[in-house]
Amino acid sequence: MSDGSDAATLADLLADDCARHILIETKNDPCSASELSTRLDTSEPTIYRRLERLRKHDLVSEEIRPVTDGKNYKVYQAQIHRLTLELTNEGFESTVSRREQMADRFTRFVENR
Repeated sequence: MSDGSDAATLADLLADDCARHILIETKNDPCSASELSTRLDTSEPTIYRRLERLRKHDLVSEEIRPVTDGKNYKVYQAQIHRLTLELTNEGFESTVSRREQMADRFTRFVENR
């Protein structure tokens, strides 16, 4: 994200308490929407709406967890590592550093050997 409208959109998204708490709860461990609903004392529909907005901006990832004796379910994990907001002559510029996926780290390791 690098223009003022993206910075404003991101600021608006992160101004939401629920969205921020989802990112905090999913920083280290993936959580299902049901787990998030319980942890944040918020309805599942509200959690799903925030997750959709966070996914739209690549701030959370979604993964399907297979279950051998039941229905598979989705878990979500924060992908944001760092957010920088800079005031420029043209307005605000945002830079989002995302978490690197394990597969990407492995590929980079193998390619740099």
